[in-house]
Amino acid sequence: MEKRDEILKAAKKIFEEKGYRDTSVRDICRAAHVSVSAVSYYFGSKAELHRALFPDAEAERSYGRRDLIVEAAKKLFSQKGYSNVSTREICKEAGVNSAAISYYFGGKKELYKEILEQPSELLTEFAEKASAEGVAPEEVLKLFWEYVSRIMKEYSYSFPIFMWEMIHPTQVFYKEEESRFGMVVAVISAALEEGAEAGDFRDDLALTETSAAWVGMVIYYYLLDEIRRRSDNEGKVTEDTYAAAALDVFLNGVKKREKG
Repeated sequence: MEKRDEILKAAKKIFEEKGYRDTSVRDICRAAHVSVSAVSYYFGSKAELHRALFPDAEAERSYGRRDLIVEAAKKLFSQKGYSNVSTREICKEAGVNSAAISYYFGGKKELYKEILEQPSELLTEFAEKASAEGVAPEEVLKLFWEYVSRIMKEYSYSFPIFMWEMIHPTQVFYKEEESRFGMVVAVISAALEEGAEAGDFRDDLALTETSAAWVGMVIYYYLLDEIRRRSDNEGKVTEDTYAAAALDVFLNGVKKREKG
């Protein structure tokens, strides 16, 4: 099969699963096993590729309904948690009929899994980048912060959902995210171990516990920011100042060192 046909086949499947807005050129190229430039070469843009597959107006309208459901679900899940939101509420918020979630997603669980997938993909990307040859242990710690920051900025709904899951955990979230969080801790642990072997870090670190501590320090900033936002307290702590202080304390501690 030619590259163009491979792109069309992969794009059709992903557009139907995720909708136009939530599908990236990178998603399509990864599934088609072609370079990112191939879409530009054969179609010019994602929009042109979509039009080649779905030229009629009805297809465009159907994707609009799907996106409305996703946006409504993000809003409600972040406000009330997974267990406290019904499919009827989501459909009412989205302005679609009650059968729409089953039609587009199969059910509430599958819709929730799709909403979790995009921010979670960034954790996978972090792990791949952090595991690349030549990335220094300290850079892995900074890289994790960068990716968490991206998740919070690009998928702002994800943190309230995460907080709901911490209070009222669901099996849906656990099954989807357990391996990714385990992967993050494993990558950071490997970086700490590498730093210890190089003589830069202590050689008596409890790797898993220390890695979890860094993950907690990073995530706490966004909890602090959420509390401040809800209480309208003016705070002088910024992402940059907190990140610098957290990294310094994590690497150097707070205990005064003896001179000489």
